[in-house]
Amino acid sequence: MNQSDTKSLPEQVREEERLLKVVLATAKKPREWVWTNYEADLLRLRDELAEEKLPEDRASLIEQMERVARLAKHQASSRTAQLDSANPYFGHMRLVTDDGERRDVLIGKQTFIKDGVRIVDWRNAPISQAFYQGQEGDDYAVHIAGRLVEGEISLRRTLAIRSGELLRVKSADNDWRKEGEEWVEVIERKPQLQGGAGSAARPESMGPVLGVGGAATAFGHRDRVDKHLPEIVSLLDAEQFQLITRPDSGIVAIQGSAGSGKTTVALHRVAYLAFHDPRRFSPRRTLIIVFSPALALYISRVLPALGVEGVSVRTFESWSLQLRRRLYPRYPTRYSDETPGVVSRFKLHSALIPMLKDGAEVNPDMRPWELFDELFTTKAFLSAGLNEYAPGEFSPNEVTLIHRWCSSQHSIRDDGGGLRDYEKPALDAEDDAILLYLYQLANGYLPMPNGRPVDYAHLVVDEAQDLSPLELQVLLGSVQKDGPVTLAGDTAQQLMESNDFKSWDQVLGALGREHIEVSPLNVSYRSTYHIARLARAVLGPLAPKEPLVAIRDGVSPELFRFDERGQAFSFLADALKALVDAEPTANVALLCRYEAQVTEAWDALSRADLPSLHKVSDYDFRFSPGIEIAEIRKAKGLEFDYVVVLHADDASFPEDPASRHHLHVGITRAAYQCWLVCVGNPSSLLPDWMPIRGMV
Repeated sequence: MNQSDTKSLPEQVREEERLLKVVLATAKKPREWVWTNYEADLLRLRDELAEEKLPEDRASLIEQMERVARLAKHQASSRTAQLDSANPYFGHMRLVTDDGERRDVLIGKQTFIKDGVRIVDWRNAPISQAFYQGQEGDDYAVHIAGRLVEGEISLRRTLAIRSGELLRVKSADNDWRKEGEEWVEVIERKPQLQGGAGSAARPESMGPVLGVGGAATAFGHRDRVDKHLPEIVSLLDAEQFQLITRPDSGIVAIQGSAGSGKTTVALHRVAYLAFHDPRRFSPRRTLIIVFSPALALYISRVLPALGVEGVSVRTFESWSLQLRRRLYPRYPTRYSDETPGVVSRFKLHSALIPMLKDGAEVNPDMRPWELFDELFTTKAFLSAGLNEYAPGEFSPNEVTLIHRWCSSQHSIRDDGGGLRDYEKPALDAEDDAILLYLYQLANGYLPMPNGRPVDYAHLVVDEAQDLSPLELQVLLGSVQKDGPVTLAGDTAQQLMESNDFKSWDQVLGALGREHIEVSPLNVSYRSTYHIARLARAVLGPLAPKEPLVAIRDGVSPELFRFDERGQAFSFLADALKALVDAEPTANVALLCRYEAQVTEAWDALSRADLPSLHKVSDYDFRFSPGIEIAEIRKAKGLEFDYVVVLHADDASFPEDPASRHHLHVGITRAAYQCWLVCVGNPSSLLPDWMPIRGMV
C-alpha cells in the first residue's frame, strides 16, 4: 500500500468534518417531534383496497400498506431512540431531484431527522435504496409513500466514524484516511471478485469417463467436457484404482479433504460396477446416500453423464422416513423441535447398538414398536446400558433427563396429546434409525412393499462422517451379503458434532465390520493453494496430518472488516454488481453460519437490486450463474466460483470444534476466490497472517 501525505486538508474531508459537527451539535439539542399520521394513511389504503377489484392494483395497494406500516412502526420506535453520537452514520449521498431540489441524506443504523439533518435507517428507509443501488452520477428512482421520486445521485461517499471522530472518507474517485493528526490518501488495489467464472464444476458440465489416465474409451463413451474428473481419476494410484473397481472389495472407506474428489471417485465406482456387471449392479439395486437434498439433486444430474440413470440418490432422513412410515404407521409423522441435546447425543451414540441388541435378546417376544416404548421408558435399562457401553460419558443427571424426556414423549403419543405444540404426539428425528434397527433385529431385514428384503447390490454413503454409527448400521443391514459398500468422508468437514463419529476404525469397529481404507486423497481439485492453506489454518489442531496439495494457484483469500453491517452490505453490493457485469456466467455463494444471518443478508442485498440474487430456503440451489445466499451446512458438498463468508467474527465462529468445521466447510466451497466479511473483530480462528481490509 502506497500512501502520500497531503499538504492541505482535502475538500471532501473538510466538507464531511463540517457536516459531522453539525450532526453532533444537532443531536445534543432537545428534540421536537413532528409526527406523520401514518394511521390515517393506513385507513385510507385499507378503504381503497376494499373497493379495488383488479389483482395487480390490489397487490400494489397491499405493498403500499406494508411500507406505510413499517414506517409507522419505525416512527414509534424512533421516539425513544437516541442517536449514537459515537457512530451516527456511515454513508452520505447528495440527491438532486428532477425538479432541481438538492438534498443531503445520511445513511445510518437509525433514523434521525431534525433541523435539516437527515439520517435514515439503511434497513428500511426507501430512500436508502438509492445508496445501495446506484453510484455517483447515476440516476435513481425510488417509491416513497406511494410516490415515485426520481433524480440523480450527485455525491456518494462511504465514511468511517468512531467515537464521534471522522476517520475515513471514501468515494468513487478518492479514498482518504486519518492517521494520527494527518489525512493521507490511500492508494491500494480495489477489492474485486474476478477471473474465476466457470472454475466450479457444475452438473451440466459433467461427462462420462473413467480410467487411469482419463481414457476416453473406458466405458465406450465420449470424453467429458469438465476438466476436473479426468485429473482426479487419473491420479489414483494403482492400488486405489484396483480397490474401487473390484466388485468384491467389501466396505471401502475413502478419506479425502474438501475438493479432493472423494465423491467423484465414489460415483465413478458406481458407474464402473454398473458398466461391467449391469445385471448385478442395476440402478434400481444401487443406493446413494448424501448429506443434503441439494447434493442429492446435484448427483442425480451428474450420474446420467456417467452413463448411469435411475439410481436412487437420497438423504438418510428421506430414505429412513419413507421406510419408517410404512413399517410403523401408528407413529406420528411429526418430529419434535424441542429434543434436548443430551437426548440427541444419546440416540446417536454407538453404545445404543449393543444396548438395543441386549434389549431385543432379553425380550424376544416383543414386537419392535413394543420394544421401542419399553426400552426407552425403563431407567434401569438406560443406566445399565450406558454404564457398560459408554462408561463416564453420561452423568446420572443426564440419564435422568433422557429417561424423563423419552417417558414424556411416550405418554403424549399414547394419550393422543394436547392442543399446544409441545403436547402434540411426535418422535425425535433420531428415532427413525432406532425403529428401523429394531425391525432388523426382530426380522433380519427391512421389507419392501412386496415383502421381499431390501438388499441393495451396491451402497454408497457420501459425507459418511455426518451419519451416526446406528444410521450406518441400518444402511449396512440393507445391503446384500458380500455386496460392495463405498463410504466417502472427511472428519475435517464434520458438521454433526454429536453423532459419535471419530474415525473409520472407531465407527466400523463399533459395528463389527471389517473394511479397507483407501489411502487418503490429498490433492485439491476444487480450491486454489491459497484457499486450501486458509482452510487448513482454521482447522487448527483438527487439521489432518498430511496437508492438502493444491494443483492450482490463484487469488489469496481476503478479510474485510467494517464498523456497521450497513457498511458491509454496501461494500458487497458494489463488488457483486461489478462481478455480475464483468462475469455474467459466474456463480457466487454468500454463506452464513445461521439462518437469521441469511435472512438479514437477503433483506439488505435485495435493496441493492442485484440481478440473479437467490435466498436458499429449502436446499433449493439453482446450480446456475447468479448469487446464492445460504447457510454453510446447506452448501456442504457443493462448490462455487466465488464464496463470501459473512459474519466471520467470534460471535458466529468462536474457538470450538464445531466452529472450526463450519468455517472450514464454508471456505472450501470456493473454487477460485474467497472473501470473509465481519463487523467488528474477526474470528480468532482466522490466522494472524491474513491481512485485514475494509473501512478500518
